[in-house]
Amino acid sequence: MASANSSQSQPLSLNLEALSYISSLVEAFQAFDSDNNGLINTAELQGLLSSLGHERSEQDAKDMIAHASPTQNGQLSIEEFLETMNAGELGLDWIGDLFEAAVPVLGPATGPGGLVNSEELATVLSMVGSASLEDCMEIISCLDGDGDGAVSVEEIKRMASLL
Repeated sequence: MASANSSQSQPLSLNLEALSYISSLVEAFQAFDSDNNGLINTAELQGLLSSLGHERSEQDAKDMIAHASPTQNGQLSIEEFLETMNAGELGLDWIGDLFEAAVPVLGPATGPGGLVNSEELATVLSMVGSASLEDCMEIISCLDGDGDGAVSVEEIKRMASLL
């Protein structure tokens, strides 16, 4: 894995919109994964795409799944869904690397309930890479689905694996 600093191709602030987009895709996927098995079927994919403003026919959804996931028996994983939505083309690998490097340090640094706030994230990211407090506030905002100003280490770890 390249260091977070050497693989960073543009300022963090320019990538926060892309991070927010990916986070919204992950939230939408989880909302439509009705049985929480980590896979969505054709009907769930149609609903998910519709919620994102992309109306697709049942056949279009089947074709998307068949193209992205030929071995899943008509179901799509979150990784395959993000690939289908071209999330990998957003150039966020280095943020994933930064998050991955931060996860082992974040565990002991977490606040009550295993949650990380922007100050704690800034402290840890200053050890493994670089990000300002303002950047970390925006990162937390991007990933904070419930609006409480904190995210779990597991959420950061999951995002690291998806980027």
